[in-house]
Amino acid sequence: MWTMLDGFQNLAKSEIDSLVEAPALITILIGAADGELDPEERKWTERLLRTRTYNRPKELNEYYRVVVQDFWEKVQAFMASLPVDAADRNEAIAARLEQLNPVLAKLEVDLASDLYQGFVGLAEETAKASGGFLRMGAISAVESKWVNLPMLVPIHHEHEDEQVDSED
Repeated sequence: MWTMLDGFQNLAKSEIDSLVEAPALITILIGAADGELDPEERKWTERLLRTRTYNRPKELNEYYRVVVQDFWEKVQAFMASLPVDAADRNEAIAARLEQLNPVLAKLEVDLASDLYQGFVGLAEETAKASGGFLRMGAISAVESKWVNLPMLVPIHHEHEDEQVDSED
């Protein structure tokens, strides 16, 4: 099933699995950075991921369809297997996410960039999901340490400059 994802054919099943698990880990990292996932963070993250099943570059639509399958079961399983202490849990998740760097490097650069941007966007939206006024100023100090996913090497589109020029 995973190997049917466009653009992921040159990855091992374990590498694809790690990419599919990443949104659940990011949700826990950011949403539970302050202790536990609250219902608003959960609702917002699920809504965001579901929109990505049709609102992304074509190659990623199917990826997000796979991601949203049993998403909360994955989150709960990770929460049960990760350290209870938030700081320890965040370090464990950061170490797992850091292992995505060589996997992303194997992908075509535009696909890897879309995944990376999606991961960072998910982190930002999860951080803003609860607190603040109209979700502004909602990122806590603990979340701000992780929200830019510093364990991942930033990846940018090969033709980003051309895209900006064509939008003018």
